[in-house]
Amino acid sequence: MKKILAFCLLFVMCFALMGTTAFADNDEMIPVYAKVPEGWDGPCVWAWADDGTNAFAAWPGEEMEAVGEEGWFFVYVPAFVTNIIVNANEGTVQTDGLVVEGGKAVWLTIGEDGAAEISYEALTTAEIPEYVEKFTVHAYVPLSWETVNMWAWSAPDGTNAFASWPGAAMKEGEDGWFTGKAPVWVNSLIINGNEGTVQTEDISIEAKELWITVYEDLSYELLYEDPATAGVEDVTVHAKVPADWEEPCAWAWSAPDGTNAFASWPGEAMTANGDWFEVTVPGWVNSFIVNANGGTVQTADLAIEPGKEVWILVTDAENAQVFYEEPAEEAAPEEAPATEEAPAEEPAEKSNTGLVVGIVVAVVAVAGVGAGLVVSKKKKK
Repeated sequence: MKKILAFCLLFVMCFALMGTTAFADNDEMIPVYAKVPEGWDGPCVWAWADDGTNAFAAWPGEEMEAVGEEGWFFVYVPAFVTNIIVNANEGTVQTDGLVVEGGKAVWLTIGEDGAAEISYEALTTAEIPEYVEKFTVHAYVPLSWETVNMWAWSAPDGTNAFASWPGAAMKEGEDGWFTGKAPVWVNSLIINGNEGTVQTEDISIEAKELWITVYEDLSYELLYEDPATAGVEDVTVHAKVPADWEEPCAWAWSAPDGTNAFASWPGEAMTANGDWFEVTVPGWVNSFIVNANGGTVQTADLAIEPGKEVWILVTDAENAQVFYEEPAEEAAPEEAPATEEAPAEEPAEKSNTGLVVGIVVAVVAVAGVGAGLVVSKKKKK
């Protein structure tokens, strides 16, 4: 996890990070182009600012779209972005963090070894569409559906979001949910399957992230809150840190999906309460880092049980123990239960640490995987 910490610190030590921040306004969007090696499927861009503000909700970031016939892909990023990672194959291959000039279109040529050449001069003449803000649609469908697509439009004028039926293909996640994106100007959609031969009725929607469960009889349930986290109560995490760890902060996320609880490293400041510091985190959190001194010192990734109050006793950066009852004051570190490593299915270059959380994953308070799904079956293909 710490093998790229030195890279992070080049940024972290240069900026005073100011607690939790929301994503910056995306009023100005800049195109990023990339040509990737053969075998890099579904290329995505992960992007962030020098202060740790992430451009997208969760690793591996925003999927790129093909443009032209020359093997180029593109995606729009906010103008504040100064750091980029291009990754592919569901985040299992990636470049290093690339430092770019904010507010400028950039062309990235990725070599077989993942090294990248950066150019601010156009390397393709293919035109890309203007930026349109989009929102995410999640769908859970019957197991008999071999393909899943989304059709979306604006009613009553009938302007379609996609060129032809059955619409945009939706991508299946590990949890069995399919996801796709639609422009914010739509207010109606249909979820369909098997190349459009089965479908829901017309569904009126609000243009914001939503979850639709489609049943065998083609009835549906529509939610604007992730059913995996709906109703999950926040929990308190307590930490006792070394005397030279000043202003301890919490970084928390859900593994392996990479949903973060806070917007930017070093996370949420912990509040002193007697000999302990404490912070409130969403109940779906299952991974945690205690850090201090502006994020320059930290624990390893710590696995915690979601939904439970937690006490973390930090001896030093290499040693921390997790308890689910407040430990006796005389308890020595060696008497405490060993800490499990947090689940990690992401590449080493992408630790949930500090500014490489520029490199890692971003916050999305409502999209984590925590409590059980409303639908218990898992789609298998």
